[in-house]
Amino acid sequence: MQGYSNLGGRQSFVVRTGKGSKNYAALAQLHPLGIIDAELVAGSWGDMATIKEYTPAYKLAEIRTNLHKSSIAIFISELIYRTVREVEQNDELFNFIKRSVLQLETLESGVANFHAYFIVELCRQIGYTPEDNYSESDPLFDILTASFTNLPTLADLSLSLRSSFILAAILNTKPEYLCTLKINGNERYVFIKDMIKFLNHHIGYPVEIRSLDVLHEVFE
Repeated sequence: MQGYSNLGGRQSFVVRTGKGSKNYAALAQLHPLGIIDAELVAGSWGDMATIKEYTPAYKLAEIRTNLHKSSIAIFISELIYRTVREVEQNDELFNFIKRSVLQLETLESGVANFHAYFIVELCRQIGYTPEDNYSESDPLFDILTASFTNLPTLADLSLSLRSSFILAAILNTKPEYLCTLKINGNERYVFIKDMIKFLNHHIGYPVEIRSLDVLHEVFE
């Protein structure tokens, strides 16, 4: 199992889930973006720690049962898995992920825009912050410089005009106001693909998110 720990960053874990284990009854809590309190046994399976016992820190009923939120959770989990590779303590990133999970759980409106908001915030957290300098005279987001301009460095390394506008809007929108963003499903899909292209360039390797197409269908 893959997870992000408050003490060790991204890690792989072995989970004891036999019927005689205390973990068996809590198996349903091991879902995408689940938050657990765990007792670990270090390095007991190769280089992986074993989760000896765990309990859910939050019930997260919405994320487990709401189709839209659970689909977003799968996308966010895969995005973190593909982009975050540091295996050391990072309190700021851990708290961001935890805060985002709780925001998704409690969000009542604007849910369809949450994953678009999350990918922008994740870019900030991992060191690729888009500059918030959008204007009518600089309406295109340049991937190379991570800023808005009227003439991108390379035409194929810029966001579309609409995606650039959406990025500028998200940079200035709090989660509770995501419902105010008027973005249709196709625009959101293209925007996410554009932001993945932005991550591809700055991370230095291709980021393939297989769950994106499924998520797009869920919100169609």
